[in-house]
Amino acid sequence: MHALSLFLLVFLILGGRVPPSQAAGDAYLDELKGRAKSVGLHEGHYWRILLHVRPGIAGTRSLVDDPRFFLSPSGKTDPAAELSATLDGLFDNTAVPPYFCRFPARYAWLARSLEIDPTRIPRPPPCPEVDNILRTIDGQSVAMVFASGYVNSPASMFGHTFLRIDSRLKSPLLSFAVNYAARTDPSDGGIAFTAKGMFGGYQGFYSVMPYYDKVREYSNIDQRDLWEYSLNLTPEEVRRMLLHLVEMKDIATDYFFFDENCSYELLFLLDAAHPEARLTETMDRYWVIPMDTVRAVIGAGLVDNLVWRPSRALRIRHARSLLPDRESDLAVEIVDGKSPAGTVLSEPIPDATKARTLDLAALLAQYRIAKKGMEHKVFQERFHAILSARTRLDSVEEVAKPLPIPAPPEDGHRSARAHIGGGWRGSEGFLEAGIRPAYHDYTDPPEGYTQGSLIEFLSGAVRWYPEGDRVRLSRLDLIRIESLDPFDRIFRKKSWKVRMGFETRDFTGERDALVSFAGCGIGGALRLREEAVAYLLGEVEGDFSRSYHSAYRIGGGASVGITAEPVRGWRLQVEGRGIWGAMGETREGPDLSASLRQGFRIGRDLSVGADVSRSVTRRVHRTEGTLSLNRYF
Repeated sequence: MHALSLFLLVFLILGGRVPPSQAAGDAYLDELKGRAKSVGLHEGHYWRILLHVRPGIAGTRSLVDDPRFFLSPSGKTDPAAELSATLDGLFDNTAVPPYFCRFPARYAWLARSLEIDPTRIPRPPPCPEVDNILRTIDGQSVAMVFASGYVNSPASMFGHTFLRIDSRLKSPLLSFAVNYAARTDPSDGGIAFTAKGMFGGYQGFYSVMPYYDKVREYSNIDQRDLWEYSLNLTPEEVRRMLLHLVEMKDIATDYFFFDENCSYELLFLLDAAHPEARLTETMDRYWVIPMDTVRAVIGAGLVDNLVWRPSRALRIRHARSLLPDRESDLAVEIVDGKSPAGTVLSEPIPDATKARTLDLAALLAQYRIAKKGMEHKVFQERFHAILSARTRLDSVEEVAKPLPIPAPPEDGHRSARAHIGGGWRGSEGFLEAGIRPAYHDYTDPPEGYTQGSLIEFLSGAVRWYPEGDRVRLSRLDLIRIESLDPFDRIFRKKSWKVRMGFETRDFTGERDALVSFAGCGIGGALRLREEAVAYLLGEVEGDFSRSYHSAYRIGGGASVGITAEPVRGWRLQVEGRGIWGAMGETREGPDLSASLRQGFRIGRDLSVGADVSRSVTRRVHRTEGTLSLNRYF
């Protein structure tokens, strides 16, 4: 059957035959439609993959929103009508572009499924564009690539996945990358970007580009590690993927940040190559995190090998850690043009240290040019001088510790979390339950996640106080994002935070109320040791509640704290915070608080949280503690 399928595929797309008469063609078309209906071909798994169909509360529909993708007016919601119209296209050579060329994956699948007799259909036209794409890409194997999260970009804070199509050439950098992304408006601000991304305000498209460009974009510019998961797809399966990619060329789908996103849409291409994996069916939740799709591919048994490609920024930090301050500063001075590269050679230091100093300067110069922080002519001159000085050193045996390989992303906890627990608030006890659809905070197990980042969406908790039989929404963070990027001599980064949501706060010893708030902060962080970071952030915050005399309070203050992992498996955050009202409610004085949050890992997807805090206002002094069991899923 495999040989017959290949034979039919070649003849349908590239072959030539004598066309049958119109009457015979109509009769054969009716026969094919009857055969397709009798076996329920329109309900077949592969047909729904090719149409990007996903059942939903509104019924069966395709996720593709471009009408050019459908041959039937009702094709988006009626797979049977679309299959009938596609069979009609077998006998219609008048379309421009011809249907054979526009939908090569569909017709290849029909040839296999219906065992179409190539002598009883019209002669298919040549498809030079399809042939050129297949020949240029020369797809022999595929890798799924995960780019680690980049918290400074809202579209990339959860990470990103794309595909690498490898040819007969051995170098991955000469391969092609297949990407799916939203086509955004550069003039959109942060709020507009987020709103459009969440509610389908952008259109998403597949694209093909040299893999080198993606490495340059992510690893060299955005400081993101790349994890390359080689897949065990055959060349024939890769061909099926590429034929479907041709069908999706310039076809728009509405982009949704949480589900119909960069990672989920790629699964249709992998299902088109290897339908037995049923990858799109595994994503049956209302949000899809890029790392979840990688786990689905691993779970389907498609991964053969994993390669880590560290970002240039990580390699620079590691090279910096191997040098004394004087030599690392000298490397920066060389790149800045304040000292000639040859200065290193006259330093009273071992040759190994000289070599590492010049190696750091070379890495930093390459980083600067990639970030467009240096003119190309200046880069050429300084980089050439660095290399010339480096070649004057004898061969130096490398004895420095290598760059440590971090835990792969799939080793980290699942992206969603639910918890149950209890504790006390003042003199009252309570029971608590909560859920967080995404993604990670400082007290979660850190393996597989970007250091110094906290990202939470729709994270909330509800409490029941048995003594008064009261139920309260303790908190609901609509969005909470923090980035603690430690300052160093090379990367002088800012740390920042944003938070918006609702929480129950005390107004008197006997009365509490729900407060809506929005706030942000900016400052800096310092690395105390490998797993400990101290930070100081100036903050502004707006609070709104009927329980305020003025219904609102706008003020500012600061937070100072430490995040650390004293021993493996024990994460903690200590923080002190004060907010003083400047507008609206100002008579109540400052809100001061101190907290200790802890997480103890007891498994990849299980941890225990133990938190205690003390809050002080003019009217209320209260201590609170919580013990919870966290389950990641």
